[in-house]
Amino acid sequence: MNSSTGWERLEPKLEAMARRVRSLEWDPSRRNSFVPYEIETDSAYVRADDGERYLMMSGYSYLGLLGDPRVTEAAKAALDKYGTGNQGVRALAGTIPLHHELEAEIAQVMQREAALVFGSGYAVNTGVVGGMVGPGDTLLIDKYVHASLVDGCKLSGATVTRWRHNDPEHLERRLQMSSPDGMRVVIIDSVYSMDGDIAPLPEIREVCDRYGALIMSDEAHALGVIGKTGRGIEEHFGSFDLVDLKVGTLSKGIPSMGGWVVASKKLLLYLRYHARPFLFSASLGPAQTGAALAALRIMQQEPERVEHIQRESARLRSILVGAGINVGDSETAVIPIICGSDENAYDYATACKKAGIVGLPVVSPAVPTGLARLRIAITARHTTADIDFAAEAFLTAAKQTNLVAA
Repeated sequence: MNSSTGWERLEPKLEAMARRVRSLEWDPSRRNSFVPYEIETDSAYVRADDGERYLMMSGYSYLGLLGDPRVTEAAKAALDKYGTGNQGVRALAGTIPLHHELEAEIAQVMQREAALVFGSGYAVNTGVVGGMVGPGDTLLIDKYVHASLVDGCKLSGATVTRWRHNDPEHLERRLQMSSPDGMRVVIIDSVYSMDGDIAPLPEIREVCDRYGALIMSDEAHALGVIGKTGRGIEEHFGSFDLVDLKVGTLSKGIPSMGGWVVASKKLLLYLRYHARPFLFSASLGPAQTGAALAALRIMQQEPERVEHIQRESARLRSILVGAGINVGDSETAVIPIICGSDENAYDYATACKKAGIVGLPVVSPAVPTGLARLRIAITARHTTADIDFAAEAFLTAAKQTNLVAA
């Protein structure tokens, strides 16, 4: 009989994780995980727990609305009217009028019949996939889709097939090999969160139409970032009938919390009762709902924010590429600075911090081994001077760490 306890069996995993963190953050100057930052509401700067002030280059809030007085006041107004939480799940006592107002706004922005708001982006991705398909259906997912979509696919019980990243020809071969029985759904990210590239949607649409497959896109890093007015991948490609089902978050371009799905009223009625994270989770809090609604309206009123993001992202990317820094296939506000090994990424992040900026490393298994990077995110809060300062810091740190020739 094996007399070892459950804790004894768990201990090797705990120690392995501790060793992993120590190997990368062996000095306080190299600490990047779970660092608390105090934001400045009128700039892109933050203050870290070491007391120093840094230019944040790896935060979201693409539209630059985190701390915007209008968004804050909307959150306060919702808090004053509805309190700190809701009275349960949406299906019972947890729906407030503000939820319906936010859903109507999202549907209008995305030019769809209706929307449904979840408690988080993770919940919407797992809930929609798991609620819509099941055994006998086939999910064909881009190799680089977000982990929440992968988890939703696993939970669904459907057959899951991966296809090469942004490769419509490989997708077609996968569709040819898939069962024609049951539903076939192709899942993509509109903007890929680790690489900053955009899915070739028109070509994917053509392939899917030949095989009767639906397309589901995740707009998490597209809302507020691509398209002339920030409405995402369909606006970017000039047509609002390219995707069958769109999901997204309220915590990237929109400085709040929550997730959303837009589709027909008929499908959303079904998901109300079959998307388990929606049906069995407490509803989105009033303050977060009010903040999200205000931010969406500001995005539409101030398209210059989106223009600024796109212009300054292109400018920084051009500077980095010109200096020999590898930014992969980025074409959006997400700019990876690819360093190679996990240790190299931490070395580079440490050098960047010494130069006055925060660029946070992303290492394996979040990205493939040997492709560790700093994931940079340009926001509307970054001024032209900020981008100039960041570019100089990135280049200085790259030379110090031999990422480029000195």
